Amino acid sequence: MENVRSWFNQPLFQGSVLRIWMMVAAGAVLLLALLFPLILRKKKRRNKMPEEPITEQPKPLPELEIANLQGIGSREQQQDAFGISPMDRYEEDGLLAVLCDGMGGMTEGGRIAAETVSQLTGIFPWRDDCDLPGWISQRSARVYRQFLGHGGTTLVAVLLKGDRLFFWCVGDSDLFLLRDGKLYGMNIRQEYQNELVLRALEGAFPVEEAFLDPQAGALSEYIGKEDVTCDYNRIPFFLQPEDTLLLCSDGVSDTLTLKQIREAMARSPQACCDKLEEEILSSGKPSQDNYTAIALTYHGKGEKT
Repeated sequence: MENVRSWFNQPLFQGSVLRIWMMVAAGAVLLLALLFPLILRKKKRRNKMPEEPITEQPKPLPELEIANLQGIGSREQQQDAFGISPMDRYEEDGLLAVLCDGMGGMTEGGRIAAETVSQLTGIFPWRDDCDLPGWISQRSARVYRQFLGHGGTTLVAVLLKGDRLFFWCVGDSDLFLLRDGKLYGMNIRQEYQNELVLRALEGAFPVEEAFLDPQAGALSEYIGKEDVTCDYNRIPFFLQPEDTLLLCSDGVSDTLTLKQIREAMARSPQACCDKLEEEILSSGKPSQDNYTAIALTYHGKGEKT
């Protein structure tokens, strides 16, 4: 042992103040410095050994998402009305959404709109053989007898049963469909302008005059006429997953461009309604009409939990 100590205490080389034990100690420190990161990394790897995999199923989106928007604009009264059937009865009955725009230039437009929405949602659900266009005609005749053609409302209503869509429209309220980023108008506005265009195409006068006529924007059909014609689909329209529908009064569609409507509908229903209102208010239209909208996205049938 004494010999070992004596050897470690010898100079590293002749005349040097460094001893052998110093170099051994320095070598040991250097070796530890090199090995320490490797040891630490190996320990971390052990601590990160994969655990039993956990698979968490994402919550399925609801089959339908729906939201609504309503504002008075610059008018003194709100003459739009809307109604939506209970969502918790969707699987049994389907979903009914109704929007009416009371005619502001006529007597009691807001009242007629609200009563039409209330009565239509009140008879829902109905049997598959229900003659809804007939009910609309009867409702229009009753309003006519009460107001003698001086009171009325538009109507746009949709019924969703699974992926089947039915719609009924009277007047100039709109029903839009957004599918794969493309915007479609589902109904034809029942305005006098359309009749003028048809007459112009038959040669009665130049087509340009149909758009310049001061009565071009007047309604050709509305609930409140003695005899009304309803625009509706005779066979169901089948929705695809992620289709979005927008029911709106002309306070929305006459204020905004189709591009603005399409971009809003690309969002979730609530975000769509928020964006529509933001754009309407930003337009600063001095004679802004009442505006009302119902946005609905069909996600398709998911697995039941």
